[in-house]
Amino acid sequence: MTTLLLTEDLIQRIQAHAIQEYPYECCGFLLGTLQNGLAEALEYLPATNQKPDERERRFLIDPQAYQEAEDRADQKDLSLISIVHSHPDHPDQPSEFDRTHAWPGISYLILAVQRGQVVGQRSWQLKDDRSAFVQETLKIL
Repeated sequence: MTTLLLTEDLIQRIQAHAIQEYPYECCGFLLGTLQNGLAEALEYLPATNQKPDERERRFLIDPQAYQEAEDRADQKDLSLISIVHSHPDHPDQPSEFDRTHAWPGISYLILAVQRGQVVGQRSWQLKDDRSAFVQETLKIL
């Protein structure tokens, strides 16, 4: 089980992005380091939700944006440690859609946004057998 570590500044940037995109799902990436079960986020890269419809309940990140995030991480000797998205007017837990589209080995930070305000955030990892998500420890410094 991994612990995802974020600074107060980073979580505020992510929350501001989620509020700005409401009532649609926001999405983005966290870059950082991963060692001994601790994923330390150092940078947030917002992405554009490219989903043509149902953006209130779904997100889609352009493969080019994903590649650019990976390239930026490589240039800085970091890793892409988390995919971030919001759940407008829904809980901060993964949906079945999230489970079927997620990858094991990466964190998924989900923010619950109710009526335009962030009311919670939790981080998850998909089990290797893809059967379910397990909640990670989320620490904000």
